[in-house]
Amino acid sequence: MRILLTTHRFADDNAGGTEILADDLARALKARGLHVSWLAAGEPPLSNLRTADEYLSLPVVFDDGYPAGWRAQEAEQAGHVEQLLAARPPVDLVHVLHFSRTGLEFLDVPALRGVPVVATLTDYTAVCPDHQLVVRSTGTQCTATAASRDCLGCLNAPTNALGDVADWRARNVAWLNGRARAVWTQTPHQATELAKAGVDQGKVVRDRACYGLPSAWAPLATAGPAGQYLLFLGRCSPEKGLHLLLDAFRAADTELPLLIATVPDDTAYEERMRALAAADPRVRWLPQASRADVGPLLADARALLVPSQWWENHPLVAHEAWALGVPVFSSAVPSMRHLADDQGLHLVDDYRSPAAWTRVLEDASRHRVPRVPSFTRRVEDFELFADEIVSVYRKVVAS
Repeated sequence: MRILLTTHRFADDNAGGTEILADDLARALKARGLHVSWLAAGEPPLSNLRTADEYLSLPVVFDDGYPAGWRAQEAEQAGHVEQLLAARPPVDLVHVLHFSRTGLEFLDVPALRGVPVVATLTDYTAVCPDHQLVVRSTGTQCTATAASRDCLGCLNAPTNALGDVADWRARNVAWLNGRARAVWTQTPHQATELAKAGVDQGKVVRDRACYGLPSAWAPLATAGPAGQYLLFLGRCSPEKGLHLLLDAFRAADTELPLLIATVPDDTAYEERMRALAAADPRVRWLPQASRADVGPLLADARALLVPSQWWENHPLVAHEAWALGVPVFSSAVPSMRHLADDQGLHLVDDYRSPAAWTRVLEDASRHRVPRVPSFTRRVEDFELFADEIVSVYRKVVAS
């Protein structure tokens, strides 16, 4: 089979969970004999990092106001896709993982018209043009059933964009319910929230995330001594809760340093956080880490801290920490509660309170419970997951 895998961007040094999942999935599909091409906007990574047979690079044509004016922008992008596919062999199936910089109109170009489509929803983009169901001005959680006029503030969009936003959201739900033949979500809570917006749950194949792991990390997955620092690892944006963690850490009675490694996201927010971090000599802000470097960084941590203030979609970094036996202290947001029985996960109920996180930091500093790595099992889980995806592909193509 020839598979067209699509995301909003390629996996690079700033890659998040969606891009890393796509990269791992491309590798697994190739190993199973499928031909994979990866379509995304922006520059592909260096050739020595390739895992897909071929990258199909689109220009970045969507402006900051998208989905305002989405019809014209998606039509322009569809034209670029048509040019890329014109001289290529036919595609058997399209797997959409993210479309915020590709749109969905490209699925109707001649080369793809009638080709079956499946989707993996790695966040709330289908119903939230700001992707995360977070109200930007307050940091509070939004809902999939919010009125489209409520989206305008987060998008900094004018009132005359209301019709575009409403039509775009309706188009996305109609596409999932009509064109998409199978859907994967990351958490049961995400699936439930999408259902509120009218997404057909009968197409959901699996409602729990599954990620691959770098084979080079295998030697790190041995039970060893407790680490010598606390660790925050993730995007530098308000919904990830770093500001709350820094406030809590200043009041914490611990000699362990707090190490911070982030992926750039919100420049103004990061500047404020770096200023806060610089005021406490126990805090060390590390250079941006590649995925190869993340393994040793995690393995030497006493605990990973996930103070997220939004409905996380099973954060990749938590999955990686568990695989290496590193305890995770996470906000008890509704989307994480299905993991409550996982060994090594400690949910923080009062997760909006700095005082609660101060207690967590002190508890985590004293945490010396023997580690239980699960690297091999989680590698096997991903292999079964890839087998499941190929099985779905075959059924969809044959039907």
